[in-house]
Amino acid sequence: MSINSDCLFCRLVQDDLPTYRVYEDDDFIVMLDIHPINSGHVLVVPKVHVDSFYDVEDALYTPMMLLVKRIALIIKAVFMPQQVVMETSGVGNRHVHMHVLPVYSLYDVVPQEVLERREEHSPRAEELMKVAQELAGYLAACRS
Repeated sequence: MSINSDCLFCRLVQDDLPTYRVYEDDDFIVMLDIHPINSGHVLVVPKVHVDSFYDVEDALYTPMMLLVKRIALIIKAVFMPQQVVMETSGVGNRHVHMHVLPVYSLYDVVPQEVLERREEHSPRAEELMKVAQELAGYLAACRS
């Protein structure tokens, strides 16, 4: 198993730092986020160190997403939120992990000011079409 001693999540996986574990198996730990958005906010963390989702092998990615789904259903049953959402992360901590959290309002995840600003500054249809064509073209080229 690849471990990076400078990585916060590797240290958490190794029990070098305290965690509030909800679940653990050979490949993952699920622990409470110590800075939760709402009660029940957990992190699903692979035990192996992987910097980016782009680098996650399918053999790890598939069971991770199935575990995220399983945990989301448990959070839904226990906390009865409006919705359970998942977010990927890795900007601050370069170790792949998923946030799974109950939300009771849209503003739990995105501040109202951000949503209002998005609506005011939405791109024009032409800009959206250009981006869609660029992405679709790249995908078509990759399939060839």
